[in-house]
Amino acid sequence: MPSPLPVDNLASLGDARIERCDVLIVGGGPAGLAVARGLAEAGRRALILESGGLAEQDSTEALNETLSEAGLWSPRQAAKRPRCHAHQARMWAHDRQGCGVRCRALGGSTVAWAGKSAAFSDQDYAVRPWVPDSGWPVTAAELVPHLDRAARALNLGLNCYDGRLWAHLRRSPPQPHPDPAVLDSFFWQFARSTLDPTDVLRAGAEFLQAAPRGCRVLTGATVLEVLTDASGVRACAVLVADASGARRTIEAQTIVLAASAIENARLLLNSRSRHAAGLGNDRDLVGRYLLDHPSARLASFSPGAIPAMSRLYGFYGLRGPRGVSMYMHGLAPTARVQASEGLLNCAAYTMGERAPDDPWSAVRRIAKRQSGDYLSDARAILKSPGIMAKGLARLAFQSNRFPKAWSRFAVHQVLRFRPGLAVEEYLTRGVPHKLVGLSIDAICEQAPDRDNRIQLSPRQDRFGMPLPVARWRIGELEIRTLTRLADILQREFGKAGLPLPVIADWIADREARGADIIDMGHSAGTTRMASDPGRGVVDADGKVHGVEGLYIAGASIFPTCGHANPTLMIMAFAYRLADHLTQRRSP
Repeated sequence: MPSPLPVDNLASLGDARIERCDVLIVGGGPAGLAVARGLAEAGRRALILESGGLAEQDSTEALNETLSEAGLWSPRQAAKRPRCHAHQARMWAHDRQGCGVRCRALGGSTVAWAGKSAAFSDQDYAVRPWVPDSGWPVTAAELVPHLDRAARALNLGLNCYDGRLWAHLRRSPPQPHPDPAVLDSFFWQFARSTLDPTDVLRAGAEFLQAAPRGCRVLTGATVLEVLTDASGVRACAVLVADASGARRTIEAQTIVLAASAIENARLLLNSRSRHAAGLGNDRDLVGRYLLDHPSARLASFSPGAIPAMSRLYGFYGLRGPRGVSMYMHGLAPTARVQASEGLLNCAAYTMGERAPDDPWSAVRRIAKRQSGDYLSDARAILKSPGIMAKGLARLAFQSNRFPKAWSRFAVHQVLRFRPGLAVEEYLTRGVPHKLVGLSIDAICEQAPDRDNRIQLSPRQDRFGMPLPVARWRIGELEIRTLTRLADILQREFGKAGLPLPVIADWIADREARGADIIDMGHSAGTTRMASDPGRGVVDADGKVHGVEGLYIAGASIFPTCGHANPTLMIMAFAYRLADHLTQRRSP
């Protein structure tokens, strides 16, 4: 049986000395926790420093403040970001996090995610002439064992995300189907909690439940700077502040930064005791190539087409060693189409459109004190007693007072026979919504651009650390890819005899191109991986070029980001890093 995990708040230790540790991990999100677990499985000891607590708090959420460059968001985009991000992230606010979505607590981004998971496609690793600065120093084949390990940790099923999944489902693609030479099936899985049958997986809770040996967690520990020895080329310690602001130095043989793409870059840039431009930044690459997944609504269906399209592009359950896994079906242009048309990797999927007077959205606005019209929101709630009653029943089903054995059995049956209903439960946090339509949404890869970046502001947080400033622009290639995907979908649906989607106004109106595109909160790329120090911050093993004993984990190492939701890939690379650190113990 795993031993109880030692978890302490840094401030509670007082003047007690913290011994020099083997591996120090900065950040208790999915990347940091996977590195720690991988090390523990190999008998290595690790200390995790988590800035937040076991749950989100107002005081630590304030430390997530991220400034955005003037003009980054149009009024339309600024209004859309809260609609897309705030329903999952309880403490997130657009005004505070002007770029990305971060949760400062044990479990990191999994505190607020929907569990949606997928792996990169083979072409994502390749050098593509039409995608600037593309190409990875690792191959898809190298990641296979690590992806399988990450899938097990996320309680996922088979790592298969394209049209080959139909054979495993023992069924043919839904008919009629667009030409698979143009639009292939693409699938996403949903990571399910092993602790709560009605929830997605939360990495922090899962880590605490199955505590690895030799690991210790210090919460309320905000790292301010990475320190080096007198030579300036070996990382040896971190400067950390507790909740009161008291500072101390913690020494380590090896340091792993796993604090998010924004925070990893911020820490390196702020590590200026011996490096004026920041640690690992001799070539001015730290913070550059900031990536995210541009996302937009491409089209919608007329009400009459909604039932048919929901059946064709819905959800599927696949039985495996860990039970029934959920797969969501979408469409993606094939690698051949991407190459012939010079497009980025992208995928489309259907989403229900909530009514303006959706009662549970009104409840959330009122509860968070974000309602712009309390009277209208109150009317929306009173007008839909049936939806409110159904939601209250579901919430009761999810409560701790409802026997877990019963709810686990019920969820298993729903997963087996009605996977679409189960996914709706996860995506809506267990309450129904009033829907008025069905849309086609898209997620798109972003082309690397060195001018998209994280920099430091003269403004400081309460610990005196400079706030990060984000410059993130959506380029012509992203806009062309998304608009072209909409055209391809409409053309191929027509050829297949499927209902024709109505293209979104922002695509048809050339004067408003890009107006509907926002980030998905999947920040990446700021410490990109490359064999050549002139092209990246870390090498193929995640070690910072020119700095011994310093490694980086998380999406910040991605040279390109494909279109797949990043958590599965983040954890695969984290397990790969743990193996590397085990094989090459620091002297």
